[in-house]
Amino acid sequence: MLTNELTVKRNGFWRPTYELTDGQYSYGLLRYEGSWRPKVKIETADTDWIVNAKGGKGSEIKTIEGESIAVTSRSFRSTKITFTAYDGFVATFVKPSIWRSKTIWEAEDGTELLHIKSRPFKMPVITFNVQAKQNRWLLLLAFLALEIHLKQQAAVAAT
Repeated sequence: MLTNELTVKRNGFWRPTYELTDGQYSYGLLRYEGSWRPKVKIETADTDWIVNAKGGKGSEIKTIEGESIAVTSRSFRSTKITFTAYDGFVATFVKPSIWRSKTIWEAEDGTELLHIKSRPFKMPVITFNVQAKQNRWLLLLAFLALEIHLKQQAAVAAT
């Protein structure tokens, strides 16, 4: 990645795709496929991933070839979401304060990998930690943060 900050660009109305971009380069697309139980498909230049929901507790992340690479899970009454890759990498999605519009992916050792900041009437901005830019899971975590953000927006709009 060339920059520390990516913006989200929404394309389309009925079946929108969400693109992570720095204004010059596109780093991938997030789209929903299926009608009844939509799957999340994430397309980047290197890899494509499919995120399948596992009930209300989390999801399983697979490559396009069907190889399972990671899972996300949520405790029953917790707002934290844990990403566990099968190579041993673990990250947690947390919201540090209910008064702020920022949510964070942090590694097991507590270092911040990236944060996503909501903005009123605009798409969110994703900012990466400079020290964490070499992490191979960073782009997938950015798309997962966007997907969690979109789910939370839909839940708030439905109430």
